[in-house]
Amino acid sequence: MCTPTWGARVSAVTVIGTGGRETGGDGGRPASRPRAAAEPATVDGLFAHAAARRPGEVAVVDGGRPLTYGAAQQNASRLASVMLRYGVQLGDPVLVHTADHAQSLVAQLAVLALGGVCVPVPDPAGERERARIAEMSGATLVLCSGVHRERWPLDAMVLDDARTWARIAPVRVDGSLPRSGPDDVAYLLTERADDGGCVGHLVDHRAWLLATGARLRRAGRPGRGVWTGQRPGGARGLAALWWAVSAGSRLNGPVAPATGRDHAGAAAVYGPEEYAEFLAGSRHGAPAGPGTALVIGGALPAGLVERHRDVLPYTRLLAEFSPRDGAMPWTAVDCTSAGGSGGSGAGSAVPRVRVTVRDEEGRPLPAGGTGQIWAAGTALPFDRLCDGCREPAVGHRGSLTYSGYLGRWDGDGTLEITGRAAPRTPPGSARTTPALACAAHGPAHRPHPMPTRA
Repeated sequence: MCTPTWGARVSAVTVIGTGGRETGGDGGRPASRPRAAAEPATVDGLFAHAAARRPGEVAVVDGGRPLTYGAAQQNASRLASVMLRYGVQLGDPVLVHTADHAQSLVAQLAVLALGGVCVPVPDPAGERERARIAEMSGATLVLCSGVHRERWPLDAMVLDDARTWARIAPVRVDGSLPRSGPDDVAYLLTERADDGGCVGHLVDHRAWLLATGARLRRAGRPGRGVWTGQRPGGARGLAALWWAVSAGSRLNGPVAPATGRDHAGAAAVYGPEEYAEFLAGSRHGAPAGPGTALVIGGALPAGLVERHRDVLPYTRLLAEFSPRDGAMPWTAVDCTSAGGSGGSGAGSAVPRVRVTVRDEEGRPLPAGGTGQIWAAGTALPFDRLCDGCREPAVGHRGSLTYSGYLGRWDGDGTLEITGRAAPRTPPGSARTTPALACAAHGPAHRPHPMPTRA
């Protein structure tokens, strides 16, 4: 990748949602629906499909500033075209560190359309975490908000400075866009390792679409939008955004959970501890809960399901066990169904994911046997990076992933989580010891280039 001096030539990008309702195209619904098209094969293609059908509909509301599907698509296409002119290539990692979800969406779409790797950085990330993410990814460019610009010693494009959009607005969309493909890496999702380091999970477009589509089928279409209390850059916020997009709905950004009525009846995405805290502050029979609460992450805290049923009996509670990256589920369960599981039940494996319980030697255990929980599948990240492993990522495709949890399968095919355990190397792998250590986020090695399309 070229290393352009972004600050000297283009110091910022379009102001996203600085006031009023942004529109794209003619700002309204098309007079007639287009003919049926092939199913989107990439993440940015999924958004483009939605934008073509409903350009005037709101995609994101964060901080009271609405961004429509059409405006987001148009802004992202022009941003991608400018990035292409300045040397961003297929497979290049690009950091995205923004202060609101509207800016984050446009940045993600631009990177993905270029065939680049989107590396979300949590909005509140500290100096050490930012440095580890940058080093592990090898990124040399960050798309950020003005409030974050001085925190990065890298080339940057600031997404909320009106001066730059004045320069980018005349740019014609490059005819080679989009450049993404289903087997290309879409996201590098970061995770804090037990040793204080940083682990990165590489997700291709196909896996992200498989997970998003399965979530839509399980949870349904959130007609009143999807609310998230997580600031941009977090895995749950990404899951909430793309659940909304897959349904042609909107993402509603952070609002204090205690206000309740601000997202009453809508869908809401929480982490396990976040939802436990929300319930703790809710009174019995509270009328202003979300229509559907989706809890994504590790095991549910003890008593959470019972507390939910007591406090919000009319709210549907769904849980996705996503123990590593926080966005790609291994199992899922409807906790409010007639046979819903209690707090330790994580449900059954989601489509295109195989979950196994194994002993310390890596041998699969029968139902009822307690051991380490592992998973593999095309709807999961295909590789992991640990503060820099030099081994080519494509060599890891299809490898087993360790959850860090212990559990067992009960007689009904439900995964029961019994506790936490220390990470170990993948069982039955033919890879070398250093590669095994990386896959289980063991000793760090040195950075390697991000994989690119063959």
